[in-house]
Parts: sequence; structure tokens; C-alpha cells
Amino acid sequence: MKVSIIMCSYNTEAFIKEAIESILHQTYTNWELIISDDKSTDGTISIIKQYTSDPRIKLYEHKENKGYVANKNRAFSYASGDLLTQLDADDNCPANRLALQVSIFEKYPDIKICGSNYDIIDTASNILQSKKQDKDFLITELMLEYPFWFPGLMFRKELITEFGLFSEYFDGIYGDDHYWAMRVNKKYPIYFLKEALYGYRINPNSITNVFDKPRKLIAQDIIAKLHRQLSSSGTDLLSQGKDEEMLAFEESLYRNNKLMAERYRQWAAKAIDKRHWKQATDLIKKCIATGKADSTAYRTIFYYIKKRYLGAN
Repeated sequence: MKVSIIMCSYNTEAFIKEAIESILHQTYTNWELIISDDKSTDGTISIIKQYTSDPRIKLYEHKENKGYVANKNRAFSYASGDLLTQLDADDNCPANRLALQVSIFEKYPDIKICGSNYDIIDTASNILQSKKQDKDFLITELMLEYPFWFPGLMFRKELITEFGLFSEYFDGIYGDDHYWAMRVNKKYPIYFLKEALYGYRINPNSITNVFDKPRKLIAQDIIAKLHRQLSSSGTDLLSQGKDEEMLAFEESLYRNNKLMAERYRQWAAKAIDKRHWKQATDLIKKCIATGKADSTAYRTIFYYIKKRYLGAN
């Protein structure tokens, strides 16, 4: 079976060489790598072109920046493989990834989609944390926290025909792949492999300032609402084309000061972990200004002080 690997790039010159090399090193060789660049302004394109002499590697360049979801959807439309998967341009994967995932589809003809354990890596590709389930199993119920990293999913191409591509409702935030996986998982089980087959990079340069994109603060709440709807009725507002009702739900979240204060606090903690001190400071201030500071907020402030001024790891 031929595998199409989708790689979306945008100003990823620091890591895309490693990402491409990790596909070239795969022990399973019947693949195509589709790289869709969203009008990078750095050296990303020149790096990619070093590899396009390999006919399996195909570069598509946008004439204008489309945004991540639109870029990804266009890339998937070019796929010719029997099986589809992704590798983000700043991530990597071990050499046996494709072989192990393909073997599941060969062994189990009824399986439509397959995920796996994954590692969280730093900018030098050191493993910071391993997400580990100790056995293979089937995921038969929708989850708010799946044990796999979504780009690491491999699935039969027919799922695109059945469920469509990724919803641009999530443009500028995240959750498009989580929502898509839940819709699939409502009908089909997801086979989970215990091997860690994906390296998700914590890239400090990829943090989007939530003051520029405040919807990112409530992405988890959007997914949670869609999860409740799919679980209870088998459908949801986006599937029904009721985007306006979802947007009204979002507006209700923005008016909930207690919830928004907690979301600012959560993002402040993420910024502290990545040592983005100015962003952390601004988010803590926004947390306190939005809602009354509680014990959780004070713990985050203490965490900030320990990390920044007391040298805590």
C-alpha cells in the first residue's frame, strides 16, 4: 500500500531538514511526501528544493498565505496514496513508523485509522517526555484527551471521502484534527499502537500570542462542546452547518469572566514553561484583571517567580 505523508510548512527552516530526513530514513519505502508551503519568507523553500530530485517528494507553493487549515486541506487533495498521514515540518518520527502503522492495515482489513504513543521533544530533538500506553488497544469511545498526537494518525483514504477534510472553523486556533478524529471515532474504532512513532517538538518560536488570537484561549471549550454534542446525539452544530450558533456559544464564553481568567492563567503557565517572560507577565496581568485572583492564580504567580528569579527547573 502506498502512503501519502502530508507536511505543511511555513517559516520552518530550523527544523524541516530533520523532518524530511526522518521520512527518507523510513524502512517502508512505498510513500510520497507532499510538502505544501504557505508562502514562507525564510529559507524553508530552498531547503525543501534540495530534496525534490527524489520523485517521491513533491513541493507545492502557495502564492499567498492561506492559513494552516486551508494549507493542510489543499495538501491532502493532492494525495494519491491508499493510506494518508501527516508529519508537521518541525516534528520528526522514527524510521519504523510507516512500516508499523502500515502493518496494522495489512493485518486488519476492517481497521480504518491508527494512532500511536508519541514523544515530546525539544529544539535539539532530546526527549522531554514520553506519552506511554503499555499495550495495543482499540479506542471505541470519543475522548477529550486522546493518547496519540493527531498528526501521527494514519488512515485509509476513503475516510476523506466519507468525512471530508478539516474544518476551517478552527482556522487560527487548534482543534481541527481533534474534531475530525472524533467524528471518525463516532463510527469507527481507532487502533492504538503502543510504540512511540511520532516526535512532537515543543518549539518556543511557534507560540502564537493569544492577545492577537484570543479564540485560541477557548479552543478547548469549543472542542468540549462538540464532544458533548457528538457523544449525546451523534451530530453537532458544525456538521449541521450552524456556525452562527457555535459563534454565539463562543461569545458566551468571552462574557464568563471566571472562565476567561482561568484560560489566561493556563496560557500564562504555558508561557512560563517556555520562558516567554513578557508574554507570561502580560497573561498573568490579564488573568487578574479579568477575574478575582484565586489560590490557583497565586500559585501560578509563585511558579513564575521560582522559574524566572530563583532558577528553578
